[in-house]
Amino acid sequence: MKNSAAVLVLVAHPSEETTGFSSVCAGADVVSVTGGSQGRRAEARAHGFQTACELLGAQRALCLDLPNISPWRLPVDVIADRLRGLGPYDRVYTHSPFEAHLHQRDVALAASQCFEEVWVRSLGGYTAEAHVLNRQAYQRKLEIINTIYPHDIALFNGDQHPSAADILAHITGIESFVPTRQSEVYQALALTNPEIRADLPDVWAFEVSAYEMERYQRTCDVLAQGCQERPPESILELGACEGVMSLRLRHLFPAAKVWAVESHPIFVRRLQERLRQESNISVVEASVHDIPLSADLIVMAEMLYYVPEPVMNVLSRLQAHYLLTSYHGTFDACVQRGLQALGWREHLKAEVLPRFEPVDGRDSFLMAQRPGSRIRLWRHG
Repeated sequence: MKNSAAVLVLVAHPSEETTGFSSVCAGADVVSVTGGSQGRRAEARAHGFQTACELLGAQRALCLDLPNISPWRLPVDVIADRLRGLGPYDRVYTHSPFEAHLHQRDVALAASQCFEEVWVRSLGGYTAEAHVLNRQAYQRKLEIINTIYPHDIALFNGDQHPSAADILAHITGIESFVPTRQSEVYQALALTNPEIRADLPDVWAFEVSAYEMERYQRTCDVLAQGCQERPPESILELGACEGVMSLRLRHLFPAAKVWAVESHPIFVRRLQERLRQESNISVVEASVHDIPLSADLIVMAEMLYYVPEPVMNVLSRLQAHYLLTSYHGTFDACVQRGLQALGWREHLKAEVLPRFEPVDGRDSFLMAQRPGSRIRLWRHG
């Protein structure tokens, strides 16, 4: 069914068109990916969605009727196929890839696959377009929620006891948006999801992020200072990924043999292409449980998050004179305790503080927080 509206407002569940997009619904096609309810409430919820969209002045209200079963994820490819049958549109508004609800992130990803540019909720970051609701517009929003979607207020509470301010944060009087594209959505999701979108080059912006560049430099500083007494002749880099650190290790210890270990086949191909001229770097396609974890220096920075086996199983297999770790928060504390229990002692450390910056490390309107990292060099015994 082709559209006659110039604007699409795309949400994961009924009620979200009101809570987050009420100012841009007038004259738009408003599409909810799910019906938001199952069983006896489904028909009432569908009727409520239609009524809410009429009150907001929407041209059409459509529901794709995908099942809303949390915590199951929404099928992004199916959503994208359905959306292609609706367009084109001059402007598309939808959720941010940084939303708390996973369904909303799925919808943001699907929209970015179908449309060259999408406008997502700014969620407190930079704002390229803002709509400040006047008293009448905000009162209309409240009336829709109170009369059509009262159950959603209960969902905001959940099993917790939030304040009224916490609940009203979901019913904002300022609706703001920023433009973004598919590559930036992938980069935002890569910072929050364990799934890796490996086919996007430099998905974590390792090459250009000011934060990542500082983290690499601090890591090299720690290694240069901490390994002076006994420079490593063999280096095992676990989770080599894009090879950014591999090259730094080669420059830092030119006499050493470096094994860049990576399990993801796409990253392996990139490593092979990038490092094919480096005679003292070998690319090893393997996971950490497939190979002996033994070398003069083992580098395992920002990679244990993705290892499916218990962390202590990995730590207990390490055999090295030096070990470099780089993690943050409670995960860093757990790694620290685990290594200390296994007889490792901290030799040198540095800290990279958290930083807010564009997700692409350059000029994206999507702002992300890099979490910071504690870089630790360990010696055994």
